[in-house]
Amino acid sequence: MKTNSSSSAQERLESIVRAIASKVAAQPLALRLMSLADRLVLRLVLAGACPANNSHIILNSPGSGNIGDQAMFESFVKNVPGHIVAVVKSPDAYALPEGLDPDRVSFLVLPNLVYSKGPAHYRDLRQLGQAIRSAESFSIMGADIMDGGYGIHSSVVEWNLARTVQDAGIPARVLGFSWNGRAPKEVVRQARLAGHSGVRILSRDPDSHKRLLDDDIESIVQSSDMVFSFLDDLTIHMPAPAIMNWQNPEEKLAVVNISGLIGATIDQNVEYEHFLAALEELGYKCLLLPHVSHSNVNDIAAIAQLRVESAAARRAIFIDTLLSPAEVLSIVKRSEVVVTGRMHLSILALLAGRPVIALATQGKVSGLMRLFDLPDHCVEPTEGFGKRVARLLVHLEANRHTVITKVTSNLPTVRRLSQKNFELFESR
Repeated sequence: MKTNSSSSAQERLESIVRAIASKVAAQPLALRLMSLADRLVLRLVLAGACPANNSHIILNSPGSGNIGDQAMFESFVKNVPGHIVAVVKSPDAYALPEGLDPDRVSFLVLPNLVYSKGPAHYRDLRQLGQAIRSAESFSIMGADIMDGGYGIHSSVVEWNLARTVQDAGIPARVLGFSWNGRAPKEVVRQARLAGHSGVRILSRDPDSHKRLLDDDIESIVQSSDMVFSFLDDLTIHMPAPAIMNWQNPEEKLAVVNISGLIGATIDQNVEYEHFLAALEELGYKCLLLPHVSHSNVNDIAAIAQLRVESAAARRAIFIDTLLSPAEVLSIVKRSEVVVTGRMHLSILALLAGRPVIALATQGKVSGLMRLFDLPDHCVEPTEGFGKRVARLLVHLEANRHTVITKVTSNLPTVRRLSQKNFELFESR
């Protein structure tokens, strides 16, 4: 007992020390000192850099267990010519798209580059610099992490990397990302420095674009998400998963995502029960589709819990594994409506020309729906959102032609905006 008590006390002490160290590291002075050290190390490695081959470096998001991250990566690979070096956090974070020449892409595993500190971070930083020395360009998969919403440290590191690479004479860009307008001061400062250095900053929606302008950040280009450039040539004839082979012609398909992220902040099961029942009343067969599943946030677990409590969820089709982006696109092409707490499932559905009702998180969905002139289809996941979604579904059913026309008529413009992420990637 004494040994166990001593061990428990030591674990609590270590936890307190880590919490204090993390808080200290997030202070502006500590972040600036870290950024300065990173710049010195990377500038030394990049001194005399001379692009010698048609290769492009992309620093990926963590990936592993996230269909949206995988879809962004596939869009990059399919739209950028030459050799791709994908910097990843772990060896299993990403898969190569089916049908792609494996020699076109290589993975550089740097687990400590963005999220760690100390000697391991600087080892990875030097390795990144060595890879960039002969590259034609350096890109960051901006997505959700540039405004500090998922951590100040990682945002500061990535803005600083982009700026340092750009200063070394190698074109750097931050690909289509959201900006919530509430970024910490040091994150805003680093973004301003990057923009002033000429880093190409691609906002992925009009709301983010305005917020960046309001924060006095330069070199901004209005774009849209990379996944709107997802090339589906391999998926047009892809058979849907076997679980999709229901044959009742009386039933229409509604794809519904239950987000583990939303479930961490609100009891969402009663809300989903409400509009799943509404979908059934409207004649829909519901398919419950996870989009993210990892240790921190798990849509699969959220769906399983909902099925314990909801009869409507138990009557739905349940896909209990993550699919590839191509498989998801194949499913949403067969659907009539999508309701989701995950933005990239919204994007794949809109890409397929399907009506979407999106639950807004991190201030990143309102601008997406504004691109399609459907601001009312963005719903805040607060108490009572189930009834709001149900009312929207009834309204959608009565105005289906109008909504689909808005989606399909705006899609070409949104896809052209997405292509801005891939401009100027030709060899110099």
